Amino acid sequence: MSDSNKVSYLSIVKKQYPDCKEDSVLVFEDGNDHYVFVVDQKHAFRFPRTENHGKNDATINAFSQKFASLSPIPIQNMTGHVDSETGQRYQTYEFLPGLTFSEDFAKTLSEEEHIGIAKDLGNFLTKLHAFPKKEAEAMGVESLVSPQDYANYFRDIIQVDKKAIDSLLTVTEWEWIERQTEDFVSLSYTHPYTFTVTHSDMQADHILVQEKTHKLSGIIDFSLRIADPANDFKSFHRYGGLFLETVYEQYSPVDEYFDKRRAFYSGDFYLAMLYKSVIERQEDKIRLFLIQLRDYISKHS
Repeated sequence: MSDSNKVSYLSIVKKQYPDCKEDSVLVFEDGNDHYVFVVDQKHAFRFPRTENHGKNDATINAFSQKFASLSPIPIQNMTGHVDSETGQRYQTYEFLPGLTFSEDFAKTLSEEEHIGIAKDLGNFLTKLHAFPKKEAEAMGVESLVSPQDYANYFRDIIQVDKKAIDSLLTVTEWEWIERQTEDFVSLSYTHPYTFTVTHSDMQADHILVQEKTHKLSGIIDFSLRIADPANDFKSFHRYGGLFLETVYEQYSPVDEYFDKRRAFYSGDFYLAMLYKSVIERQEDKIRLFLIQLRDYISKHS
């Protein structure tokens, strides 16, 4: 974020909180799409990095205002604004405190605490995936065309990935990736599934846990899409088999091939992040996701 943008955003914050001091405002710059300014760890202001990054903000605002009262877990209940002087669009919401549910943090928790978080996630996803699709579509939530079309997207994108990162993986590893993809495509044709409203980015950074009680405290940063509900489960294997099993026990309904699709999305995530890291030339992340992808392939070959 440039200094001029930071000054501009702070001036908007101070219009609503004129007595706040700059050192009481936390600034989060690590999001892909937005910058977030938090006053006194209570009041959050969310600014899109570019106009394109904010194109779905109105939809997310409308959805969050409806779903916040239905969700068993706190979410960002966002309101949209436009600054009268600059025309800058932004969102406000009550800040949700908590630690991100990283794998390292999860390892410090007891089995009982793991089970509690897993149960809450299962209940949350049950409620989210039951949200009426027609109502979501009326708000502007994007809907995928069909399971078959979605499967073909993955088949096509694998070839794009391969052009960029071919040399990083062995022939055997590419054979595994391509075989998994073809199996997923075949499954999507022979056993089509029902789309639901999904969070569409259920990663550790978007799952918050209370620091003291170690209970689930919030779900943040919805990408929102009407798609395969199994995709929202793709990160849960990282916390162990019992955790994933417990989420499933609290969630309904699960079709016969739900977990097979979940497993495909889990592996594809590492491949997608490796590709992204190569394109953005982020050497540390290239090494990280290469290790994670190879480890996943090794465990599932």
